[in-house]
Amino acid sequence: MYLMGVPFELRPDMPDEGLSASRDGLSHSPRVEERLIQLAAKEGERMVLPDLVPKTHNAMVLAEIGRDRGDDVFWPLHLDIFREYFVAGRDIGDRSVLVPVGLKHGIPESEMTEAWDSGRYDERLHEFRHLALHLGIQETPAAIICDELIVGSRPYEVLRAAVQRCLVRPDNVQNAE
Repeated sequence: MYLMGVPFELRPDMPDEGLSASRDGLSHSPRVEERLIQLAAKEGERMVLPDLVPKTHNAMVLAEIGRDRGDDVFWPLHLDIFREYFVAGRDIGDRSVLVPVGLKHGIPESEMTEAWDSGRYDERLHEFRHLALHLGIQETPAAIICDELIVGSRPYEVLRAAVQRCLVRPDNVQNAE
């Protein structure tokens, strides 16, 4: 089984400065926010839910640079981008926030700037968005495990059960015969 992180830009037409969750009606309910913070704490992470909903395009471009460098760069870079927002509460649409993250993972600032300015990854990101919409994905997080679409922040057990249904095990093969 292979895990592939696929970017999905929820609001590609969002203003560069982002939106306000409270002002623009994008906040989670207090119950959902409390649950997310508890889940993060259970994993040893401190989580904040900033009012700023950032325009994530620059972060997605940086992640695509990492993807092109392989999984050993992509996944740690991806995690650090998430931590900038969900732990540090920083604007991951802001290049000055992203440059140090990219540098930490060996990506030269000149490469990041060129990718942002040239739109080098825009078509790829557009294709990923089109694929997601075609599959019925309209929100994040979402996962497709075999042919099962799982949308939303789900408990580990839900994902584990989907993977187990997907895997071919000796008892499944015997039952199928």
